[in-house]
Amino acid sequence: MANTKSLPEIVSEVYSLLEPLESPERQKIVGSVLTLLGEEATKLQNKQTGGNNTGDNELTFGPKATRWITQNNISTNAIEEIFHCEDSEVEVIANEIPGNGKREQSHNCYLLSGIRSLLSSDEAKFSDTEATELCKTMGCHDAPNHAKIRSSLGNIVAGTKPNGFTLPAPGLRSAATLIKGMSSTN
Repeated sequence: MANTKSLPEIVSEVYSLLEPLESPERQKIVGSVLTLLGEEATKLQNKQTGGNNTGDNELTFGPKATRWITQNNISTNAIEEIFHCEDSEVEVIANEIPGNGKREQSHNCYLLSGIRSLLSSDEAKFSDTEATELCKTMGCHDAPNHAKIRSSLGNIVAGTKPNGFTLPAPGLRSAATLIKGMSSTN
C-alpha cells in the first residue's frame, strides 16, 4: 500500500490522538495496534508514583504473553500484585485464592499455574505437580478429592496428569477474568 503521508505527518497525527490520554491507555493502544499489525510489543511499562519508588518499572514478556495481556487489558500493576517477575522466573505471590470452597480455589490455582508459565516461558503449559503445589501453598488442596476436582476443570484446562496441561482459549479468558478480579488496580 502506497503511503501518501510522510513519517513526520503520521507521527504528528498519532501524537494528537494519544496526547489527551493517560499513559496506561496510550500503552494499551500502541500495544494493541502493534499486535494487530503482527509486530511484537514485548515491553510493558508502568510508571509508579508515590513514596520513594518513582521511575519506570518495566516487565518484559514474550509475544504470546504480551498479546494475552494486551487483548485482555490487564495492567502491569495487576500482574505485579499476583506474580513476582524477575528475569524469566515468575512466582505466584498472591496471599489468597478466590473461590467458594476448595474446588473453585483449586480451579483458580490451575489457571494461575498456566498464566505463571505463560509469563515465564511464553507458553501456557504446566505440570500437575506445579498446580498441586500451588494448591497446597494456598491451602486449598483437598487430597482425597483432588483427582475429581482436576477432572472437573472442563474446557478451561486441556491435557492429562502424565503429559501436562495447557490453557486453551477458554482457560486464557477465565484466567484474565480471575486476575482482573484479584487485582485492586484493574
